[in-house]
Amino acid sequence: MTPEIAIVLGVLIVSLILFVSEIIRMDLVALLVLGALAIFGVVNTEQAFAGFSNSAVITVWAMFILSEGLTRTGIADVIGRQVMRAGGSREVPMILVIMITGAVLSAFMNNIGVAALMLPVVVDVARRTRIPASRLLMPLAYSTLLGGLMTQIGTPPNLLISEALEQSGHESFGLFSFTEIGGAVMI
Repeated sequence: MTPEIAIVLGVLIVSLILFVSEIIRMDLVALLVLGALAIFGVVNTEQAFAGFSNSAVITVWAMFILSEGLTRTGIADVIGRQVMRAGGSREVPMILVIMITGAVLSAFMNNIGVAALMLPVVVDVARRTRIPASRLLMPLAYSTLLGGLMTQIGTPPNLLISEALEQSGHESFGLFSFTEIGGAVMI
């Protein structure tokens, strides 16, 4: 085993422990990993900052900021009230409302951010309606993943593919290029 591999494995193990324990926020752990790899010489300075020049990385970062802003401004509470009003207290209508809400939001925000935004909403709805949270959280997870397929910004792979096309001299995808197929898959 080369020293570089040992360093990468050590940084990976420490980062996994920090991710699981949540002692430090995930975004800070990611930056610490980047810094550690640069300090130990596994990547040079240019390589360490190359990711920040990628528009896909910046867009995903912006989506997380948007999601956190929506949570802090109380939009999650508003969404929760609307979900309760539309879904009532019965399980099947509630699942449908949660799935539609998650899919629509994740089409225009990062799907992971939407799941993070909707998680406390759905847990609160489950508590209020006495529906087991697991029966509402799984449909939320699927709907946010599938809803992200509908637009270019909904999920990071769509952004990365579009960026790769543009870098190779081809026409990149537009915002709604994925909607026809992604919408069919989501439905």
